[in-house]
Amino acid sequence: MLRLQYTEDNTTYLVEFKKISGQVVQVMGDLPVKTKGFTLSRVKEDAWRADYTAYKTVYREVPGGVQFSSDESVYVVPPKPEPYVPTLEEVKAAKVEEMNQVQQNVIQIGIDVTLSDGNIEHFSLTANDQISLMGLQAQVAAGAEQIPWHASDHNEHCKYYTNADMQLIIMAAMQYVSYHVTYFRDLRIYINSLDDKEAIQKISYGAPIPEKYRSEVLKDMYTAVEG
Repeated sequence: MLRLQYTEDNTTYLVEFKKISGQVVQVMGDLPVKTKGFTLSRVKEDAWRADYTAYKTVYREVPGGVQFSSDESVYVVPPKPEPYVPTLEEVKAAKVEEMNQVQQNVIQIGIDVTLSDGNIEHFSLTANDQISLMGLQAQVAAGAEQIPWHASDHNEHCKYYTNADMQLIIMAAMQYVSYHVTYFRDLRIYINSLDDKEAIQKISYGAPIPEKYRSEVLKDMYTAVEG
């Protein structure tokens, strides 16, 4: 701690001192703010004294103290930067990436399949699940009647599925993935056709795609569902 004494003032104040730059210093402590300049001395060394009488301008007040300048400079709050406005192409790219992530998540969550006994089981469709199911088609084609697979519940063991049930699972999975891949590709084309940023930002996954931007494949999928 140091003792600060303003010019023409007999009162001293205990402060912490720091140089901010060549023309700016900072004092922290319980003291009034005066523009007279000051001197500093050590608490236990009366002979030592530092002259800061040229520091008469309040550069800025800070929590718990004040900064003084010797060149009459004062702190100027820097202007806030203008918010970045993305371009139309950046808005499109961001929306396409957002929709792609949603598509991947929706696919991985998977599907419910009604099996031949009427029971409904849920099957996840991660990338590994999809690859494994494609591999199981060989066992289905070979007529195997006990095909090992698993539902999405991690607390359940793998079990054998009949040939008929595995056909149901694989077909449902292929149709589900095919729909979402087709829908996303058409949605991407639709997004890239727009020139209204606000309209692009409002698009959500699953929203209807105008017929003009629907592929023949997607149209047939819609017809099959509606029919």
